[in-house]
Amino acid sequence: MILPPPETDELLAGDTLIAGLGKSTILADFDFETYSPAGFVLKCGRWGPLPGASKKGISAVGAARYTEHPESEVLSLAYNLKDGRGAKLWRPGLPAPTDLFEHICSGKLIEAWNCAFEYLVWSNICVPKYNWPHLEYRRLRDAMAKAHAFSLPGSLAEAGEVLGSSGRKDKNGARLLKKFSMPRDITKNDSRLRIMPEDDLEDAQKLYDYNLTDIKAEAAISARIPDLSESELEFWLCDQTINRRGVQIDLETIDAAIKIVDQAMTKYNNELIQITNGQVKSASEVARLMKWINAESEEKQVKNLQAETIDVLLAQKNLTLTVRRVLEIRQLLNSAAIKKLYSMRNHVCKSGRIYDLFIYHKARTGRAAGVGPQLHNFPNSGLVVFNCVVCNRHYVEKSICPWCGNSEPDKTVEWNEHAVHDAIETIKSADLGYVELFFKDALAAISGCLRGMIIAKPGYELIGCDYNSIEAIVLAAIAGEEWRLEVFRTHGKIYEMSASKITGIAFELFEQHKQNTGSYHPLRKSIGKVAELASGYQGWIGAWKQFGADKFFDNDDHIKRSILAWRAASPAIVSLWYKLENAAQSAVLNPGVGYCVNDLVTYLKSGDALYCRLPSGRYLTYHRPKLVSAKPPRAGFQLTFESWNTNAKYGSSGWVKMPTYGGKLTENVVQAVARDILAHAIINLEKRGFSVIMHVHDEIVLEVPQDSTTVAAVEKIMTELPAWCTEWPVRATGGWMGQRYRK
Repeated sequence: MILPPPETDELLAGDTLIAGLGKSTILADFDFETYSPAGFVLKCGRWGPLPGASKKGISAVGAARYTEHPESEVLSLAYNLKDGRGAKLWRPGLPAPTDLFEHICSGKLIEAWNCAFEYLVWSNICVPKYNWPHLEYRRLRDAMAKAHAFSLPGSLAEAGEVLGSSGRKDKNGARLLKKFSMPRDITKNDSRLRIMPEDDLEDAQKLYDYNLTDIKAEAAISARIPDLSESELEFWLCDQTINRRGVQIDLETIDAAIKIVDQAMTKYNNELIQITNGQVKSASEVARLMKWINAESEEKQVKNLQAETIDVLLAQKNLTLTVRRVLEIRQLLNSAAIKKLYSMRNHVCKSGRIYDLFIYHKARTGRAAGVGPQLHNFPNSGLVVFNCVVCNRHYVEKSICPWCGNSEPDKTVEWNEHAVHDAIETIKSADLGYVELFFKDALAAISGCLRGMIIAKPGYELIGCDYNSIEAIVLAAIAGEEWRLEVFRTHGKIYEMSASKITGIAFELFEQHKQNTGSYHPLRKSIGKVAELASGYQGWIGAWKQFGADKFFDNDDHIKRSILAWRAASPAIVSLWYKLENAAQSAVLNPGVGYCVNDLVTYLKSGDALYCRLPSGRYLTYHRPKLVSAKPPRAGFQLTFESWNTNAKYGSSGWVKMPTYGGKLTENVVQAVARDILAHAIINLEKRGFSVIMHVHDEIVLEVPQDSTTVAAVEKIMTELPAWCTEWPVRATGGWMGQRYRK
């Protein structure tokens, strides 16, 4: 093993370097520069975004649709086989890179930064246009995936800055890519729609040099990041398989829904013009909207029109009717659900599917993040509807069922898969008025149907299963909170049991209330649910309020007493917070010494990072840890580390110092362990021949041939647990099967 830091140009494929607690293997690497007009629309000589998109280009359509555009082409390819012959550059018009073909066809590995893009360029452009050989994606390795797993930013430039790498990304690249990789607006003196490399040979050469610099930067950074472990590599390959499969989209319904949205835009913007006397012509005119609202309001304090701000404003009782209606229109037309509708349409490929929906290990804990339409935060519910007792159809606020004319009283039900079916039937009319006839608020109905617009391909069906209370079970198991584990081994009613322990009301009374009334005891939600959601990670009064405690409790003192009662009932969890914090701090003070908690979790500082070894053997990484004087109300010392921040509540974006504490460390461990259980299940399902197409939080969705399996069979595989947690009461019950995705 070669000790760092040698120049990567001197290394050969197969050489290994010490990196983190593992090794980094030197691999051949490659990188494409491309041109494509995908994600742009030409209007009056200027290139704008696609309908409903806020950005242009690849970010609006995804790499799969970008590369399958008929005008997409390669500008250049830089590659280095690490065979001692150095980096090479290929561009259209030059002889084919046969040495690269030989490398790939012989089954050798090759690496890229975000290798899915290189794979798609190769497969969708180079194979059909240049007659290149097939590239098997399982022979690819991804330096960006390694960076994510090592808690580094996914951007090559940002990762290079953090590591202080010798091979930095060329900052001149942004100018060159804008010039050659994107279409250009027509000007008075220049009608060209793009700049070709032959139009500016000097800058074209700079682009090629940039391409070569990129693979050098990628290699230098990759060499300092440990390879994925064997089990993580297996899961990453599953991730790539899932992203290559994609999900089937109900294009008919999506296109009809977009027509309805367009009609609603016209209708509500016309109403906006009338209300504001023409001062505001569109809900998208944020500056004019704010000016009008502040002029009409007694309290001139509206500083933005973000979704959260509008929610707060609409909760106020002193709003005038006109201001309230204007805010409602803005809320309707700027909803995240509508943006997702357009995003789904813009990302769909020729196959009718959307690909590359997941980013491997995007969160510190290993959880994936959504990209494109972002399935992780799709709406979970929809309208409250009536269910007709005669025709069994669903509708909103009508004295007579619009489906069958029944005038008998109907029962009110929550939004469900049957309501989605009925709503989609009306949406396919592409008529705003028709949808409103049945569901009153057409845009809310569309929002509730977004999940249902993901469908099974012909001859197949979807199966969805998720783990029941997985994080609560993991927390109890790691802490050793035995009464909680017994709840999950038996009836599983943790909200009722938690409320019982906090209030002193016998658990049996919660059961009797459900039997006598048919509904849950009110304390189940107001105390039990809030407590379980807010308390496990050391949450205090503010955390309880985030989960709605202020709606149920008289005052902060009442919340405080309930928190203390919850903690008194769960001493092992409280102990876990402090055990993890003490272990992490001790590891920082004593590098090279491991500190184990409950024989499951170990902290160790090595080099310039603090590592947390999980029961699976996977590590969480905290870079540049330090102990600093704690800020009041905390006393003593607090652990800090450096990380890439995108959350405003933790300060400015970028590489920043972040504080942590026992509750947060507990949350990291629990979420990471739950993720490892999910990853184990996905690997097992794939090995058994099942096709996973989605994994959203603790849910797995498969696309299977009709009548080929059962929900119970999938649930059984999901509960075949890793050796380190076989005794934990992990369950996956309540799965579903159908043609449309649902919650």
